[in-house]
Amino acid sequence: MIAVDVMSGERPPEQIIKGALRASEEFKVNIILVGDEKLIESILKKLKHTSYKRVKIEHSSEKIDMHEKPTVACKDKPDSSIMVATRLIREGKARGLFSPGNTGATLVASLMNIGRIEGIYRPGMVTFVPTLNGASLLIDAGANPDCKPEYLAQFAFMGEVFAQKIQKKKKPSVGLLSIGQEKSKGNELTLKTYDILKDLDFNFVGNIEGYDIYNGDVDIIVCDGFVGNIVVKVTERVFKLTFEFVWQEIGYHLFQRLGFALAYPAVKKLTSKMDPREYGGAPLLGLKGNVVIGHGTSDDVAAYHGVRIANLLVENRFNEVLIKRLDNFGLRKMVA
Repeated sequence: MIAVDVMSGERPPEQIIKGALRASEEFKVNIILVGDEKLIESILKKLKHTSYKRVKIEHSSEKIDMHEKPTVACKDKPDSSIMVATRLIREGKARGLFSPGNTGATLVASLMNIGRIEGIYRPGMVTFVPTLNGASLLIDAGANPDCKPEYLAQFAFMGEVFAQKIQKKKKPSVGLLSIGQEKSKGNELTLKTYDILKDLDFNFVGNIEGYDIYNGDVDIIVCDGFVGNIVVKVTERVFKLTFEFVWQEIGYHLFQRLGFALAYPAVKKLTSKMDPREYGGAPLLGLKGNVVIGHGTSDDVAAYHGVRIANLLVENRFNEVLIKRLDNFGLRKMVA
């Protein structure tokens, strides 16, 4: 059962519900739509969805907006859709969650109502980065601006398990984002993290530079949330800006427009490859439940993939594998 917070995003709830219904039908997964019950029922009627076999509704009377302070909002609005949705996981009524709401509020609500896996210092937010070789994973993408080396070491193994179980990569490689490939380069955080990772028996390939991110040379890119969030936002803007430049230049010349028409199928495929909606959102790893945080502007496509990813985490027993993997290396016993 996957809980879907339909109220918290910037798009109308109908968009999230539409995507969630599509995922429910395609993947045969049960979902709980969390939000204003009367509104949800009216939307289901509008969408001509009359079968409640795989769909349930959980009423919530409040929602947390994007501009609200996460900790304050979660305490002041206990009946908000994200608080209700995370309690469903705590109570065992749902095993996964997708929310396109306030990232900070989703993180706070998850920590309050779900909690971390024992021995996990901080949950890590993992996101997909388009590269020449498909998609690499970046962790942490913004949940933890201030980190210790032990946090990053755990992030590395969280990312590795995700790549194995969800992306089906047999021996995923892990790189530490730094200012140079040499092991002697970096700040105190990366230098100490390097010393931890190099002594562990897994596919750690060393440092990578920002220049290497999009080459796809490594499957998992590890960094603190401050750096990771900047990388994610710069990536999104650069890709959008690239297409804006292309459209700008095409608009000036007739022959270029004709040439573009011939190249359109390839451009469409490229656009899809770099479309963040296709990845659904950013899973928050290290919690006792499976939480996927979508972009605030998530539409039906993003919601569909968000539910898909949450369901994959559940079906592949991600947390069970993660705990075993960390225990094998003693990474749940490290002193931070």
